[in-house]
Amino acid sequence: MSSGFGLATGPSVPSVPTPTPTPNPNPNPAAVSAAATDAAADEEIGGPQAIFRVGGYRQGPDGAELTMGVGPWLTGVGATTAVGSLGVLVDDVLGRPVFMARPTGSHLVTFELSVEIVTPPPWSGPLLRAYGTVVDVDAARGLSHCEIVDGAGRLVATGRAQLRFVAAGWAQPERTGATTVAGASDLSALDVLGPAASNGSLASSAAARTSAAAVAAVAGPGDTTGGTRIVVPARPEFGNGSGAVHGGILFCGVEQAAVAADDPEGLLRTTSVTVHYLRRAEVDAPVSYDVVPEHRGRTVAVYKVTARGPAGKPYCVATVARTAR
Repeated sequence: MSSGFGLATGPSVPSVPTPTPTPNPNPNPAAVSAAATDAAADEEIGGPQAIFRVGGYRQGPDGAELTMGVGPWLTGVGATTAVGSLGVLVDDVLGRPVFMARPTGSHLVTFELSVEIVTPPPWSGPLLRAYGTVVDVDAARGLSHCEIVDGAGRLVATGRAQLRFVAAGWAQPERTGATTVAGASDLSALDVLGPAASNGSLASSAAARTSAAAVAAVAGPGDTTGGTRIVVPARPEFGNGSGAVHGGILFCGVEQAAVAADDPEGLLRTTSVTVHYLRRAEVDAPVSYDVVPEHRGRTVAVYKVTARGPAGKPYCVATVARTAR
């Protein structure tokens, strides 16, 4: 989608709400995967939702509810649960209630998405439940807030979003092909960083990582401290209904890139992620994640992560904060 704001496209268009499924007390990856795929018949589930088992959309009088399965698909760098795996869930649950309240003839795009972690992973299953509510809507933008709880009833995270309304200029295509959804169900948070991360060669892959000078040359003269670039090939499973990379995939990418670039051993943990989406990321083009440490201490680290397209223009700019365990 192209808009006057030049922002990245947000969540998919919701269809007829479906009841939240009854949790299985003894889930397994195959069962949760099958549940996510079966739900595609009643709600918009594409590759990003299939990767993270996001579904069970329910629209209520005060907002929206979505669920996400807890399982190996949440695993990221260092074989630990990735905070970035919350991205698709949060982007969708924050966008859908605002979408329902949008002005006539408009669509919405995510401008700012922020998550603060309350309970660090691992999280209790079988499902995480996200509850999104509208804070305010006017003619130009909508603000929303969400809370996520795990299977033990613990508050996992809070999230907020600012979304902009744009003229509805794109048509929702037919449902994502079954092969794409099936292929996505074999992926995890680690795959968002590409093959070099999945096969364990990210740390030594010259194709995936470049020097600090190369990152600074693209990121701009202000970014001169040590940096890392991670290049991720295009994958159709990362796309949303408009043919752009889902904002939640970019959210996962920036968080995992910060971990992979500077803390693969997991000495720190991610406590917050804020992403500003500047333009759409085409799903058929590779994405480069440029990671530059703004501060790196023994107990606190802050990273600026920029996702870019082949032309070097930024798709989004993120701040990832990590603290000692």
